[in-house]
Amino acid sequence: MKPMSKSSLPVKVVCVGGGYVAIYLARALGRALRSGRVTLTVIDRNNFHCFHGLVPEMLAGKLQPGNVLSSARRLFRDARFQCAEIERVDLDAKEVTISRELDGREFTIPYDHLVLAAGSKEDLSRFPGIAEHTLRLKSFQDILMVRHHLIAMLELADIETDPVEQERLLSFVVAGGNYAGVEVASELMAFLPATARRNYPNIPIGKIRIRLLHSGDHILPELGTHFPKLQAYAEKALRDPHLEVITGIRLASATSEEAVLNDGRRISTRTIISCTGSKVAPVLDPLPFPKDRGGRLMTDAFLRVPEADNLWAGGDCAAVPHPKGGTCPPLAIWAMTAGAQIGKNILRTLDGEPLRPYRFTGLGDACTLGRHRAVAHLKGITLRGFPAYLVWRLFMILYLPAWEKKARVIFDWTVGAVFGRDLVNMNVHQQVAVSPVMFEPGQDIVREGDIGQSLFIIKSGTVEVFKHLPEGGEEKVAELTSGAHFGEVAVFQRDRRTATCRAATRVELLHVRRETAVALSDSFSPVGNALRASPASSSISVPDNIPT
Repeated sequence: MKPMSKSSLPVKVVCVGGGYVAIYLARALGRALRSGRVTLTVIDRNNFHCFHGLVPEMLAGKLQPGNVLSSARRLFRDARFQCAEIERVDLDAKEVTISRELDGREFTIPYDHLVLAAGSKEDLSRFPGIAEHTLRLKSFQDILMVRHHLIAMLELADIETDPVEQERLLSFVVAGGNYAGVEVASELMAFLPATARRNYPNIPIGKIRIRLLHSGDHILPELGTHFPKLQAYAEKALRDPHLEVITGIRLASATSEEAVLNDGRRISTRTIISCTGSKVAPVLDPLPFPKDRGGRLMTDAFLRVPEADNLWAGGDCAAVPHPKGGTCPPLAIWAMTAGAQIGKNILRTLDGEPLRPYRFTGLGDACTLGRHRAVAHLKGITLRGFPAYLVWRLFMILYLPAWEKKARVIFDWTVGAVFGRDLVNMNVHQQVAVSPVMFEPGQDIVREGDIGQSLFIIKSGTVEVFKHLPEGGEEKVAELTSGAHFGEVAVFQRDRRTATCRAATRVELLHVRRETAVALSDSFSPVGNALRASPASSSISVPDNIPT
């Protein structure tokens, strides 16, 4: 290939995604960027990089939330950073279309070389209720919500007088026995009982239960093939009165009060953390290039997309050939080295030099197990316990992309060792006015005697209505199906529920909070008339065509 002349420069490189691929791409292009030979534009919806390796410690109050974030403006000083949503890629025009959050206004960015590093997003189709009733750890907003939710559960349990509800508040389910799930569960194992013992006098410590669910026979399948002794040590380290590891099982559905397992068992809980399943970013779907079964773009050994000399891919969204066979795993170290190799190969393309294949075969892995323990392997050397934990911390500091954050994390670790964990709950999660919810058969949606705080509109399924009898037991008084609504009288009259509404089948509903229902009723008379049409003696609304 003939090298490009200096008159044709600068060459426009655009990177879709601001993660590790982009960071190490920018570093590899650093000298060319500073000389003006190349321009690099990095596009991401967030103006920060979130370091997921330290998320479990942040959830457990060891680190301040902001210290797992690094400013994109500082990471890409020599590049141009665009904080926007990526809408589409036009391969013929060599343009990327982006939109701003304010009003959706679109802009186009031309490129000579395009690097696709859009990462992945949660797969919300894995089981019913995952979108409505699970906590997830992909975006920083969700991560921060999980941190505050955990503290909120302790606060609520401390004032709860109903032992059944208190037990539900103190039950925590983590789905996924991979690195992420094990690290989260082990941090909760160390954090929740110790914190409750020191700060929440009304919580019975013995009721705190963390359940780690894994579909395979053994947790940490990443270790099982080559390092079975490390896997066995990890399983032994997680034996704890407050932690139950359940293997050979998976979540079948999630509701606001239960985790339903695929063998029919139900776990009463207010907290389900999902660490399973992801899919590639939708911006890649329309691209007419080969993809693997997971939807990742397939690349050649040089990290180029086949049939496109100016298109490169790396990170979670790319199926990069592993030098020893198969494809590279979606882990940070592979994204770092892929980004660096892409940058070097782009420069070789400009210089007319032959490209060099991606040869990284791995450095090792580490997984924390709580209470200053970990398992690790580095180039075939295995470590466990406290030495492995020290190695893990060292690599966390090395992998943090910003020097400022390295210093702040070390400071947090030091302060935490002296003063303990941070328990501030800023209540950043605002209740959504109207939200979808789901219930499984047999679950109570509203209970007779409860204060009415919300009403429900049935999207699908069947709801049965029961009233308690003076002599004991209960009587079915109505059956509601799609289109019916219930709970409005107790909401509008600020009264207690006069009946129990229970799911007869799997039910999908719209949950409308009291403030929203009242505002709709007061401002839009057809809605108000429909919602207020129920008899005052009942907390349900039964359409004329449904017998009671």
